[in-house]
Amino acid sequence: MIEFAVAAATAVALGFAARWAGPRLGAMDNPDRTLKPHARPIPFLGGLAVAGGMAAGLGVKGWPLPAGVAIAVFGPVALGLVDDWRHVAAPVRLAVQGGLGVGMVAAGLSATALPGKPFAWVGAVVLYVTAMNAANFVDGMDGLAGGVAAISAAGIAVVATGEGRPGVVSVALAAAALGFLVHNLPPARLFLGDNGAYLVGATLAVAVLQTGRTIPALAGAASCLGFFLLDLVLAILRRVAGRAPLFAGDRGHVYDQLLARGFTIPRCLAVCYAVDAALVAAGVVAARLATAGALAVTGLAWAAALTALFAFGFVGYRAEAMRE
Repeated sequence: MIEFAVAAATAVALGFAARWAGPRLGAMDNPDRTLKPHARPIPFLGGLAVAGGMAAGLGVKGWPLPAGVAIAVFGPVALGLVDDWRHVAAPVRLAVQGGLGVGMVAAGLSATALPGKPFAWVGAVVLYVTAMNAANFVDGMDGLAGGVAAISAAGIAVVATGEGRPGVVSVALAAAALGFLVHNLPPARLFLGDNGAYLVGATLAVAVLQTGRTIPALAGAASCLGFFLLDLVLAILRRVAGRAPLFAGDRGHVYDQLLARGFTIPRCLAVCYAVDAALVAAGVVAARLATAGALAVTGLAWAAALTALFAFGFVGYRAEAMRE
């Protein structure tokens, strides 16, 4: 597909530009030996490369996004840049994200598979805000968020194709994420940054809502958020169990715990990619079933994943709480 090639190539090229511009603009993620254990300052403008790649891919297809939905996709980049340069307090961040979600719904994109407009509207905003923060949680290891984004977006594209929908947004994201990985695989020379994490989460949410016009399609596409949602659920469970503040960051995410257990970074990435791919596969299968079957498949897949987190001690892990 031409849009895939254009998005990927543009993201690669803009990645080089972001690596050049980062030190000159002071857009550098500095290590702090707590939440940021990387060895040296790294530019955090990777989200701009992904956004540019996506925009180029979408442009090839005649820009198929209404203005309100385009703002919901690309608007979070601005919020993320402010958060990267100047930390934005969690309540303010959530309020801005919620406002963008409301704008998306006002533009006509909601969870229409849910019964009744109030549920469709609220469900869409909740998914949108949740996906953005879930993507930000996963962005803590070289190659992780970009790789998971590519796998999840590809899964949503498959679901969309099965529903007779184009899936252009998810294809553009998958391609741009792969282009970004040229610069982000270990050892990373460019970080996604909050600007890129919010973009990835927002785009995945929009792709899910565009695809999920029926309950099976919505359940299947949402399951494709896979590792993003799994790590977010783990973070909430772990902080509740440990009585830690919900909005405090820590180094107890799935990938952190795998590293603490002696996994190398490549092996850790392989495990995380595999978990995401398994949840994506469950979603693709579920989308092709009747409602009862779709809910059963996704329910079993997620129950198995959550049970594994408890069984292997991920929920009970204690990590020092810090500012998110």
